[in-house]
Amino acid sequence: ELLMQIYRVIHENIENENLSAEFIANETALSKMQLYRKVKELTGNTPTELIRSTRLEAASKLLVTTNKTVQEIMFCTGFNNKAYFYREFSKKYQMTPKEYRNRQQA
Repeated sequence: ELLMQIYRVIHENIENENLSAEFIANETALSKMQLYRKVKELTGNTPTELIRSTRLEAASKLLVTTNKTVQEIMFCTGFNNKAYFYREFSKKYQMTPKEYRNRQQA
């Protein structure tokens, strides 16, 4: 149930580039340490990794389901640094966002 609440907070605030573990902790009435421990225990990731991973998954869905540009999708999912977005996306999917879109539509 806690994990569902955390995902809800992330999805509701996905465009907010300032979304952080601290913000989630406030929204879920946990201390930062409690949040860190619970998220790590339930997912194996830190809250920051969970936020980044959720944002990248949202970006991958938008690449396939919309005609928005990669830049628009980057901002829609809370990334404000193009180089960082491309690097993290490539790390997770082993291809650039454009390659991902082309491969999914092929």
